[in-house]
Amino acid sequence: MNNILGYQNENVVVTGAASGMGAGCVQRLLEVGANVYALDINDVDAPVSKSIKVNIMDKESITAAVAELPGEIFSLFNCAGVPCPPAPTYNTMMINFVGMRELTRQLLPRMKKNSSIASVSSTAGMAWRSNRGNVDTFLANDSFESAAAWLQTEEGSAISADAYAFSKQSMIVYMFNNAAELARRHIRINTICPSPTESAFTEQMAEIGLGRDITDFFTPPNGLYATGSDMGDALVAINSNLFRFVSGCLIPVDWGYTAEITAGQRDNLLNISL
Repeated sequence: MNNILGYQNENVVVTGAASGMGAGCVQRLLEVGANVYALDINDVDAPVSKSIKVNIMDKESITAAVAELPGEIFSLFNCAGVPCPPAPTYNTMMINFVGMRELTRQLLPRMKKNSSIASVSSTAGMAWRSNRGNVDTFLANDSFESAAAWLQTEEGSAISADAYAFSKQSMIVYMFNNAAELARRHIRINTICPSPTESAFTEQMAEIGLGRDITDFFTPPNGLYATGSDMGDALVAINSNLFRFVSGCLIPVDWGYTAEITAGQRDNLLNISL
């Protein structure tokens, strides 16, 4: 029973590990005996197996980070992300999706049988159905280089104008598109959509005038804000052996907000759907 989650002595990779949900993941993974490899552009204070500086916007930096990781990976946690604004549109798309996709691809050959991937999307990403055509246009730029180039075209700039939501929609559709192929390789992939979470992210949002007076519209029916640890725990659970038959799932972690929307009990301000 001590290793019911399956992480003991297993190698796991966490991006965005220095703060917020990534830091929450790291803390719980250390407690359950994982060998944690922490990736972030900032310093990671936790006593991980290895902390690696990486600029997820830079393919060479990603490749260099991957070269420092072990040859076999049990779980990948894609937690790195920035809000837009204040981050520029291009940076947001590169950090929140393009870099995430590149890192995931480079690590797939190292993912062991029955391994798992969990990524952090957003409630805003759950409007993916109404924007599927634009997301598919973007995802057709299948390489790091072509995606980066497309984002700097006039078409790319127009489509990705709401960069935060678009990056998170892209993450969700990417998961759906790849779930079957990864299942054939015995690799699970899931994505969570958090409700508002207290973190450096929300502090940045407040600095540009998107404080609680705005985010309160999207809190759960109990009015609570999550913590990074709340979301970190959900990610650790989803990537664990307890969820061994769960893959290709878009999972709201919002204490009933999406349920209210689906039941028609609350205004659907973001046009979201499951």
